[in-house]
Amino acid sequence: MSYTEELLEKANEIIPKVSLKDFYNDKNFKLMIDVRQHEELAASGQINGSIHIPKGVIEFKLNNNDEVSFDTSIYVFCAVGIRSAIAGYNLKNIGYKKVFNLVGFQDILDQGADKSPLI
Repeated sequence: MSYTEELLEKANEIIPKVSLKDFYNDKNFKLMIDVRQHEELAASGQINGSIHIPKGVIEFKLNNNDEVSFDTSIYVFCAVGIRSAIAGYNLKNIGYKKVFNLVGFQDILDQGADKSPLI
């Protein structure tokens, strides 16, 4: 098994996969974060209400944001759920307590999310 496969397996054990309904029902301060690359957003658009922080810098960006505490509910997604699982795992390892994987962009759209083009 490759390193990435092992990491993904660990991430999937620790970071729950949830639905868009779970996100909407969460009464806690929450963020929906798209961890895809900028080129992917430009090609397919963005989920309304989400913020874009690529997987490679998410830990740095959140740790340097005074508005985001370790108790913030963080919902991550990517194209198919692999990068979001690993990003969620990394966030959990640095202390974020409420981290969830919304899985893939199309999954979220299929659940009724609205999207807009990247401007």
